[in-house]
Amino acid sequence: MTRLGQLMTMFGTSAAQFACNAGAALIATRVLGPDERGIMVLGVTIGSLCALIGGFGIGSAFRRQLCLPDSDRPALVSAFARCSAVGALSAALLGVASTAASAPIIDSALARPLFLLAVGCYTASQMVVGQIVDAWFADGLLRRGGVAAAVTSAGGLAGVLLASGAGSAASLLLAQAGGVGVVVVAETAALRRGGLLNWSPISGGAISGLLRLGAPTLGLSMGLVVVLRADRYAIGLTAGTAAVGVYSLAATLGEIPRMLSAALGQMCLRDISMGRGAPNLVRTTLLAVATTAAAGLLVVFAAWLLVVPLFGQAFGDARELLVILVAAEVCFAPFVVASRGLIGGGWTTAAGVLGAAGAAGAIGVYGVTGSLGGAVGVAVGSAVLYAGLSTVAWTLLRKRVSVSGLEQLRGR
Repeated sequence: MTRLGQLMTMFGTSAAQFACNAGAALIATRVLGPDERGIMVLGVTIGSLCALIGGFGIGSAFRRQLCLPDSDRPALVSAFARCSAVGALSAALLGVASTAASAPIIDSALARPLFLLAVGCYTASQMVVGQIVDAWFADGLLRRGGVAAAVTSAGGLAGVLLASGAGSAASLLLAQAGGVGVVVVAETAALRRGGLLNWSPISGGAISGLLRLGAPTLGLSMGLVVVLRADRYAIGLTAGTAAVGVYSLAATLGEIPRMLSAALGQMCLRDISMGRGAPNLVRTTLLAVATTAAAGLLVVFAAWLLVVPLFGQAFGDARELLVILVAAEVCFAPFVVASRGLIGGGWTTAAGVLGAAGAAGAIGVYGVTGSLGGAVGVAVGSAVLYAGLSTVAWTLLRKRVSVSGLEQLRGR
């Protein structure tokens, strides 16, 4: 498949995945209203972070090691399966504990038993989905991995649609997790048929190898989730769950332009991991920025006309927030590409430090801007944070690729 074909395939599957996730979010927003939607968003935020912690970066390590010519494929696959199983259970337990601990400082509704069950199921399902997608990508099957991500998201959308009459955050989140879980069963069987899932005996060295290479990338993965999701948590602390619900609508719409840059980032990872360097690094980054800006303008225009008619006046403030968040997405596009390139090149320590620094910055920035300006302050803070992360990430990657490759893509 040509590079353009790969890009279109990745973009198509990313678009389908996002459409399903956004559809589920928008349906939940319309059904629940600001307060209950805010509760659901907080559960999703906590669950997403705990899912990455449970993964411990082994997905990125698996993708890096499996494509090496001297890799022991059966041992790697078995080690990956075992680590993923333990990680899913650990992530679920951590998600439940973290949500319960948040209840006293945000809203007691977070500690309702049914909601805690929903968070646990959602966390485990998200962790397993991430591992499934990484397994397909590790084998070079980018299209198949993208399809897996899209169909699991479609399962979540189906679950939300079926439970849309329930009217509670716990019911919708549990239904979303259940819908994803049904598809996960089918995807797991497909992995086994494709030789990417087995439970053959292995030595401890196979597992420790994955953990050793994957652990540094955990900083990037966790940092990325904190950067992208901690804004909701900060708003919950400073402005309440209703403000979280309104902000999450703007954030969902604002993430639409990120689809193409995400696809470009996956291709950058694959190119560098296969030893091809980054022949299109500058052009890829500029393309990511340009398409994000163009798509962002279209999203803002459509949202300005449709948000109030579709969701009611209670969500009217989401339009102003969306303008700021789209600008933030433009600033974030270079990071989306460069951070994946760092992982593809095996520069996991640099990626991990970058992610950890981003997480620390996000906690500080969101805490201060949320206290000073509420949701608007957090949105402005995200734009500043994204711009800083993109500058650092692109600089780190640019220094590590070959000078000859950079000269070539500049046309010298």
